[in-house]
Amino acid sequence: MGYGLRAVLVVLLLALVCRWGVAQVGPRYVIELPGGAADTAVVSQGRVQLAGRGLVLIRFQDLTILAVDADAEAYSQDAVHSWPAADLLLLLPASSGRYDGLAPLNALRDGVPVIVAETAGAAHAADAVAAVGGPRLYPMQPWNTLDLRKHAARLRVTAMPGLPGTVAVAGYLLEVGNSRASYRLYAGAADDEAATLAQRLPGADVALLPGRDGPQLLALNRGAPPPKQPAALTAAGYPFKAIRR
Repeated sequence: MGYGLRAVLVVLLLALVCRWGVAQVGPRYVIELPGGAADTAVVSQGRVQLAGRGLVLIRFQDLTILAVDADAEAYSQDAVHSWPAADLLLLLPASSGRYDGLAPLNALRDGVPVIVAETAGAAHAADAVAAVGGPRLYPMQPWNTLDLRKHAARLRVTAMPGLPGTVAVAGYLLEVGNSRASYRLYAGAADDEAATLAQRLPGADVALLPGRDGPQLLALNRGAPPPKQPAALTAAGYPFKAIRR
């Protein structure tokens, strides 16, 4: 009887551990957005384009993502109202420039999802904003993921650490696509990371890098502007096509 009881307890403990482990593997956040049917003629087409100083708009089907440079002049309480509308905002990690914290985000419309790097301040701000209305903040630690779906368009955002020895979020890997194909873009790299990105992110297609004169695109493996030197991002933008994986 004693051995049987111990066996049952071991099985229950293993089941609980497995359940906890599976929970850790899944995404930290999941968002489902309403959306219309996509145009079948452009079902795998997307575009990355400059939307202002420090603002980059990423489009795929009817899904739009706005990446905001936390150090740019466009990131301020006054400038928020001129930002283009987007389904999701991605606040890129601050570097050594001017940074106003999370205060400018308070001017955003109610409910708009915003990904931010998780800090003690970010967690507190997320609770405070949720209590009074405003944007919905999603604080992320390295390797956290957020899955978003809008009709047939799918997005997975993974918070990425920086160089070995660092613990803070350095950037985000965005995989956008549909059930058949996807495109992977890394956003938020510091200048000293650029040379190692291709080795650190073997599955990424292109990196969005900060530049003195504005954001630049860098080819990592395939699907980005040749030659493999950073290319300035313009308002006309860079078209991409989702790749079958």
